[in-house]
Amino acid sequence: MTIAITGIGIVSALGIGQSANRKELLEGHSHLTKAHYLPTVHSEWPMGEVPASNVELEALLPLEYKQAYAHLSLSRNALIGAVALQEALTDAQIQEPSSITLINGTTVGGMDTTENLYPLWRKGDYTTLPNICVHRASENTAILAGLCGISRHQTVSTACSSALNAIITGAMMLRAGDVQQVVVGGVDSMTRVHLNGFGSLGILSQHICKPFAPDRDGINLGEGAAYLVLEDAECAQQRGAKIYGYIGGYGNVCDAYHQTASSPEGDGAYNAMQQALQMAGCQPNQIAYINAHGTATPNNDASEWRAIERVFTNTMPIVESTKPLTGHTTSASGSIEVFFTLVRMQENHWTLAMSNAFGFGGNDSSILLSAEPILLPTLTPITINEGTTFTSVGEEDDKPYIPAMQARRMTKMVRQLVVVVSKALRAAGIETPDAVVLGTQWGAMVPSMTLLNQMLDQQEQDLSPSFFMNAANNSMAGTIARLIHCHGYNITVMGSDDFFAPAQEHARLLLQQGTYKSVLVCAFDEKADGWQTLLEEAGCPASDIVKAQVICIN
Repeated sequence: MTIAITGIGIVSALGIGQSANRKELLEGHSHLTKAHYLPTVHSEWPMGEVPASNVELEALLPLEYKQAYAHLSLSRNALIGAVALQEALTDAQIQEPSSITLINGTTVGGMDTTENLYPLWRKGDYTTLPNICVHRASENTAILAGLCGISRHQTVSTACSSALNAIITGAMMLRAGDVQQVVVGGVDSMTRVHLNGFGSLGILSQHICKPFAPDRDGINLGEGAAYLVLEDAECAQQRGAKIYGYIGGYGNVCDAYHQTASSPEGDGAYNAMQQALQMAGCQPNQIAYINAHGTATPNNDASEWRAIERVFTNTMPIVESTKPLTGHTTSASGSIEVFFTLVRMQENHWTLAMSNAFGFGGNDSSILLSAEPILLPTLTPITINEGTTFTSVGEEDDKPYIPAMQARRMTKMVRQLVVVVSKALRAAGIETPDAVVLGTQWGAMVPSMTLLNQMLDQQEQDLSPSFFMNAANNSMAGTIARLIHCHGYNITVMGSDDFFAPAQEHARLLLQQGTYKSVLVCAFDEKADGWQTLLEEAGCPASDIVKAQVICIN
């Protein structure tokens, strides 16, 4: 089949909507300034904020949805996402939005709401608590955009590659015949935890960032959202839909090198780009342009540039990072920069281009975009073998499975996850699977709670970088990949109560690709002191539980 892009919605520091973003991109205007909407003590770090208050964003949404769901805690994340999502659906002329599937990439979720309401929770007011988990933030985004009766949606959370992995997930679902149309992309808003977490790593620049420059000294953060409507090109043509371009190929791999840093040779980035080229049946010299991840940190840019040199040995395409214009929009960057890539292709009459997005944990993804149709194989049903599911509630001895030096750096439930993973792989007779898929509801609760308390109690000063790195929702999947040396596909999907099921579903979909023979499927949830009390009072407690199984093709 051929996958067409038939609708786009975007919100970034460059403006609200396609028109504003296209204009500012082509004119090369940077919109990085001191914080205006984020209530932070830091004025030294430029950032790319969406040029609208929450009240102004809310005014752009349909009145009937705001009234019907007035009980929701309207996080900035959900508002930004809903505005972009609504534009994408309208642009694609979707007649029945409630029937479309949404794949949303986000990491921040409702954290801005958490920061603002945490003092109330300490006083016993828990009414808004259920709305702040990442998956619930995705639901709120969908609801506010008019997807009130949406029957199916997923949340992908792989840090800064989230939106691009959401696009890849949607493309796989189309190829498998699971859906006829799908809206994909991501959103992240600025929060104090977000800002101070990156600050704790010492990688925020006090100047406008300079990707790939010899004197680059770090990133500027940004916020935004972008969504694409994907559908079979034949169906799109039959209904007379406008086609912006086509998905030609994609790659998702794990560097499995370090918790945050990329490998010196850029192995993950190299393999992701190679996968995208191979799927599209294209040669490197056919690619005219790359929208690089290009964060302007010394490590990322050196690693990515080395990977690009390895892939494009003979003919180097034009390489650009657009982050000096918008800031690094983290989970939303993949879909925002796909839009920018499409704009560049159209303006310069390029046929083929690529866009890269890399996340903490070594989660590297790349996508190839084409101005002309590229035929991708349809995924057919397969017979699979579901291995034994191993479960732990935090009581098993982990010493036989983890060296003492490594165990000291892990929380109790991460150690338990390693235990059940080891058992599942041993039972399957597999040392290293082809892919890792992890499901979670609340993510890494213990480091997240510690980081939040530090940020609030210490007035945004002296946060722990280790807690920030471990608080990323995909940190567990990255940890597992490093321990078992899995450099293949790696993704974290988030759900509500039964968060193991979406991970299993994603693994089955992945095996249909034909390039993967075994997938390690994990699930993770953990309690956190203090936070757990709030969850229990609100009627949505977390639990200490981990699961693992290996799913293989028969």
